[in-house]
Amino acid sequence: MRRIALILSMIILSAIPACAQAAPGSTPSKTSGPRPAVTDGPPTAAQVMKLLDLLQVRDSLQVTLDAVRKQLRTNAEDQFRDKILKPSPEQLKAIRGIVDDAFGAISADTMIQDVVPVYQKHLTRSDVRALVAFYSSPPGQKILREQPAMIRESMQAAGAGQQKRMEAVIAEVDVRVQQLIEQEQGKGEPAKK
Repeated sequence: MRRIALILSMIILSAIPACAQAAPGSTPSKTSGPRPAVTDGPPTAAQVMKLLDLLQVRDSLQVTLDAVRKQLRTNAEDQFRDKILKPSPEQLKAIRGIVDDAFGAISADTMIQDVVPVYQKHLTRSDVRALVAFYSSPPGQKILREQPAMIRESMQAAGAGQQKRMEAVIAEVDVRVQQLIEQEQGKGEPAKK
């Protein structure tokens, strides 16, 4: 269950766009340190919901939840197959039903309601008004439209570079560990296998 809770937390973080990045004309929100003495107060739940609707958070969460449900079904079926050889189609259908029933308590709407207070804590009414204005503008709409492709392409670009770097790090660690093993073996201590 802890693993599922962790997955769901990751869903929330990955599905909510980075609206905390300052939009033109918005006041940057600080997560640490005191707020200025003059503030217009936290946004209402309705204002936050308007922002989240504009950012299409519900749709993003639903896509992610559907993917997690599918993965949980696969994991449950695999676990069942480990114990029951050659399960029948009816048994596998029952497993999918169990996952769907258990997963039924989780919805994009309840997850959104859970994050509204977080936005209210970190943003002011002015922040939300500025973000809504920005994301309602043509450039804001373009960001929303292009963001999935930009994220996907960025991950691909960074992934290739990171893979090469990781391979180099692994190779260096292997060489250095082997050198340490040889150094320790040279001291006359028996090697462990």
